[in-house]
Amino acid sequence: MAHELALSRGSGTRSSCDGVIAAEYEDWCFGRTVVVLAPGDRLDAEALGRPAGLESRQLLLLSVGYPPTPDQRRGIDAAMQRATDWGIPFEARLAWTMDEALDLVSPLDEVLSGAVRRRSGVVRA
Repeated sequence: MAHELALSRGSGTRSSCDGVIAAEYEDWCFGRTVVVLAPGDRLDAEALGRPAGLESRQLLLLSVGYPPTPDQRRGIDAAMQRATDWGIPFEARLAWTMDEALDLVSPLDEVLSGAVRRRSGVVRA
């Protein structure tokens, strides 16, 4: 059986707004590209690139810990600039813990890890 996501207003009446979205199109409508920056991480804006299929996606940057480190602030600024250049929606959110950050990630999201580097220069997996 194919997975489908049904959209409805929740009432028993059907309207032209009701519909079914096939699984292969779900990420086009609902998926986001997510980057998680933990304390000690920095965003490599060049490695962020423009992932395939990002044309219609939102870029979400999750900064973990308070207050944000200077590297996290620079990462937020760089991601916001990239999203502006690409013409896609951008959102940055602060999460107190990594668990809280992961709670904000949906199964339809794509989490990029290659664009994040630890201060030592090693890519975080």
